[in-house]
Amino acid sequence: MNAPVPGQRICFFANGIFCAQVAGGDIHLFHMAQAAMAAGHPVHFFGGHALSDQLRQRFKNFELTLTDRAAARPFNLHSLSGQFRLLADYFRRCAGSIRRLSKIRPGDVAYAATDYWFDVWPLLLCPARKKMMILGMDAPTLREIVFRLRPDVTASRLNSIYYWLSQTISLRLFRRLKQKRLFYVHPDMKPRLLALGYRESEIVFISNGMNLKTAEQVPPQKKEFDVVWLGRVHRQKGIDDLLATLALLSQKIPGFRAVLVGRLEELAPRLAELNLSSCVTLAGLVSEAEKFRLFKAGRIFLMPSRQESWGIVIAEALACDVPVVAYDLPAYRAIFGNLIDYVPPFDFEVFQTKSLQAVARARRGEIVLDATALAALKSDHSWEAAGNRFTATLESF
Repeated sequence: MNAPVPGQRICFFANGIFCAQVAGGDIHLFHMAQAAMAAGHPVHFFGGHALSDQLRQRFKNFELTLTDRAAARPFNLHSLSGQFRLLADYFRRCAGSIRRLSKIRPGDVAYAATDYWFDVWPLLLCPARKKMMILGMDAPTLREIVFRLRPDVTASRLNSIYYWLSQTISLRLFRRLKQKRLFYVHPDMKPRLLALGYRESEIVFISNGMNLKTAEQVPPQKKEFDVVWLGRVHRQKGIDDLLATLALLSQKIPGFRAVLVGRLEELAPRLAELNLSSCVTLAGLVSEAEKFRLFKAGRIFLMPSRQESWGIVIAEALACDVPVVAYDLPAYRAIFGNLIDYVPPFDFEVFQTKSLQAVARARRGEIVLDATALAALKSDHSWEAAGNRFTATLESF
């Protein structure tokens, strides 16, 4: 492995952060930037005021080129007009990046924090000779969009067409570069990339990663909840199956309790309708430490999602030795193997039955996760492991 090039900067294009709330891909970016800093690489971010706020919370030493004049004012993302406002907001930051590309030197390494056009176009145009990009999730195919074969494809299909088109163009344009590395987060992505014409030496598995360090810092907790769940209200997350299962468990299990973590205030009326208000706690948005405390205070993690690209919350639950019941989605087995109690998709009756059995067994202390498989999961998919792969690529590129 070559030593880091003295003074070699990593320039991160991160124009997708537009508000105070960050997603899994944003968190991945912050950890990779931290790994680069720890390896002695100066980092320079290109992004907006919302990104600036996030960076100040996490880092002391960094360079930032602002690509917008101010953070976007709040708007309704769920409306069609809101989607177009967001698109315009992305365009402003993309254009702002392109106008400021002279700040990047040929000897720098440039990195697109997403495969979306607003990060990839500046990456392609910048003067850095070495360029990197990450593929964080596979967009739906045209067939999946036309026939709505994935739950994340909306009735209008506009979002999915936009996602598919952006990712397809990005991957094809990036492939033409001479000095490049494409990171992918899931093993099953590799065959697709090779089929697109990428050479094996140009693609690097990095993993989505999980916050194992914080999980291990939180001590064991008294089991307060039979079920723990973390997510958002969306049909792809199987929220209807989750609530119906909680209703069944509350009827069948004496003293049943559950905790739901996330921005879920809108679920309160539905919980009341199902007579779950007294036994289901809405924890809201919590800190990382509190999230893992709640994981460890739960007996079973239920995952009724109908579409996932990886399953970070499953990894975090398993890292806390919390068994998982989940629909058998294609993304899971390559990461989690037999650590999950799988349910045929989307057999709701079997999901309910297995959930009931799992809670009963967990209360009796009868569920023991495979220690060898769990150790391998932690070793391969921690933030530290992902960061090591990132810096190793930097230093051998």
